Amino acid sequence: MLSRRTSSRTRKSRERMLRLKVNSPRIVFLDCLKVCSRLMKLGIAILVMVGVGIGLGYGWQKVFVENEEFEIADVKILTMEGENARFLSHDRFVSKTDIDLKKTIFAIDTEKLQTSIEALPEIKTAKVSRRLPGVLKIEVEERSPVAWVACRSLKIKERDPVSGLLVDEDGIIFRCDSGELSEIGAKLPVVLVESAQRRQIEEGRLIEHEGLKYALELVKRANEKFQGSDRPARVVVKDEIMLEMKTLNGILATFSYYDQERQINNLVKLVSHADLQGKFLAKVNLIPRRFVPIHYR
Repeated sequence: MLSRRTSSRTRKSRERMLRLKVNSPRIVFLDCLKVCSRLMKLGIAILVMVGVGIGLGYGWQKVFVENEEFEIADVKILTMEGENARFLSHDRFVSKTDIDLKKTIFAIDTEKLQTSIEALPEIKTAKVSRRLPGVLKIEVEERSPVAWVACRSLKIKERDPVSGLLVDEDGIIFRCDSGELSEIGAKLPVVLVESAQRRQIEEGRLIEHEGLKYALELVKRANEKFQGSDRPARVVVKDEIMLEMKTLNGILATFSYYDQERQINNLVKLVSHADLQGKFLAKVNLIPRRFVPIHYR
């Protein structure tokens, strides 16, 4: 019993001895030398990395950014389908993005350039890429205008090439900001409302005016059904339920907001019937399902 207790005390005593930490000025000095050595190696590694980075940057600058071989020789402006862009001409691209065509393609910030292009009202999305040795490729998705938007209370003039507003097939309103848009716009109809709130007709946003939404829908349906002079020239929002469409050849047709497909089909039949009889349709109210009132010239 006594020997066992003695053995236990001896083990505990040895364990306490192993845990003792010996310290002296020399040991502290050696530890400091080790720390300084590690810090020096780390500093040298950092300096080497910084030097390599500077060297690579300088090499990139000389080999690519300032190399005349990569100067911009051509700018290709295409749609996402690979066709020539309709509205974004070369001159408009240069003037609106302030691009320096004397630079190399590697000196151009493609992300910044893409943002500048997408800021143009007629552009939905854009993609900018480089093609060696000196080609900038611009791919754009353009808006397709289907009508002018006009509002007398907001002083939005119809078919105004300077301050006019166009609307695309998705109902997004955008400025007529180029000669190319004006040329296309000269052939487009107008959707007109007498009075609206500013928030209902805002550039860069969807049309929020209820009547104009239905007027735009009517324009798109009529363009699908009619050709030539039977196509719409303007659609006026008359009230909370009624629209009035005037065609290029002067037919005045009254529609409701709803059931437009039936009304358009009836107008197609009436125009065809008038042509067969050698008559010219002047005015028609398409809202009634039966006994449609018709006036001929």
